[in-house]
Amino acid sequence: MGDSVVVGIGYPPHWDVRPEGALAADLAATAALDPRIELVDCRYVEPDSLRTARSAPPPHGHLRDLAPELTRPQRELFARAEVILTTDLPFGITSLAPGLRWVQGIGAGVGQLLSADLGEIRVTTAAGVNAASVAEFALARLLEHAKRLREIDEVQRIRGPRRPFGTQLGGRTLGVIGLGRIGTRIAAGAHALGMRVLAVRRDSAAPRPACVDEVYAPSRLLAFLPRCDAVIAAAPETRDTADLMDARAFAAMRPGSFFCNVGRGSLVDEAALIEALDSGHLAGAALDVTREEPLPSGSPLYDAPRLALSPHVATAAGEHFTGVFALFRENLSRYLSGRPLLNEVDKNLGY
Repeated sequence: MGDSVVVGIGYPPHWDVRPEGALAADLAATAALDPRIELVDCRYVEPDSLRTARSAPPPHGHLRDLAPELTRPQRELFARAEVILTTDLPFGITSLAPGLRWVQGIGAGVGQLLSADLGEIRVTTAAGVNAASVAEFALARLLEHAKRLREIDEVQRIRGPRRPFGTQLGGRTLGVIGLGRIGTRIAAGAHALGMRVLAVRRDSAAPRPACVDEVYAPSRLLAFLPRCDAVIAAAPETRDTADLMDARAFAAMRPGSFFCNVGRGSLVDEAALIEALDSGHLAGAALDVTREEPLPSGSPLYDAPRLALSPHVATAAGEHFTGVFALFRENLSRYLSGRPLLNEVDKNLGY
C-alpha cells in the first residue's frame, strides 16, 4: 500500500435515491477516514440485462461483446484504483486494473463481479444491509396472499358484496430456503406471527437460530417442501442453487401452498412455476427476482394466474445506500489497517 489509496465509486448513480446531499456527506466521511484516500467518482455501469446474465453461473464468454466500451476516464480510474465500491466491473479487470486489490459490492449477490476474471482481487458483499427491508417485503407478500388482500381490493373497486375471508398464519408452517441474514430475518418475523419455521441451508449442522424449529440439508429439499404451507426462497446464486425450484420441487410442495422468491432469479424454473400455478397445485406465488431482468413485456410470467410480480424492488433504496456506505467505511478502515474484512466472499462457494 503506497502513499495514496485510490478508491473508485462505480455503482449506478440513479440507484441512490436518497435526498440531495446524502451522497456528498457519505463521500466526505469516507475521504476523512485517512489522508491517504483519494476518492474518484467515475461510474462504469452495465445494462441490467447484462448484469443479470453475468450473475448467473458460468460460462460467460458469449457475453463479453455485450459489455459497454470503456471511456477514457474509466480506463484511467481502473489503471489507478486500489479499491472500488461498485456493482459492475468490466471483463478482464486484472489487466485493466493491475493495482486493484479489493472490490466492495453494493448488494448481497456478487455473481456479476465474480465473472470479471478477478484473480487474487478480494471481494466483499453488502450482505445484511438490506436484510430487514427484503424480509419485510417477503412477509408482506405472504400476508397479502394469506389475507387475500388483492381480492379485497377488487371487491372495493367494483363495490361488490363478496366477503373474501383470508386464512390465519399462526399455527401454519413456513419454509425458508437460505438461512443467511435475509432468511433469518424472515424466519424471525414468521416466528413472531406464531408460525412454525423450517429452513434449508448448506451447513445444516451449524447451530440454528431460536426462531427456526428445524434445519434441513439441501439434499433433503424434497422432504422439506411437503411439510410447508408456504415457502420463501432467499438463497444466494451459485451452481448448486441454479434451478433449485424445478418441476420436481414444485410437485413436492403441499397442494394449495404458496411460494415466494426474493433470492435470485436463477433459483426458479419459471416454466415449472407457471405450470404449478396453471394446474392449481400452488394457490399463489410471488417473484421479486426473475431469470431475465428487466422482465420482457412478452414474458409468460405476466399471464400466470395468482402470481404477484415485482421488478426487483424488495429493498428500501434510501436506507440501503446509507447502510452500504457505513459498511464500506468500516471495511475500508479494516483494509487500511490490515484487519479482516467483513462479508468477504469465498470464490469457490460464490458468496
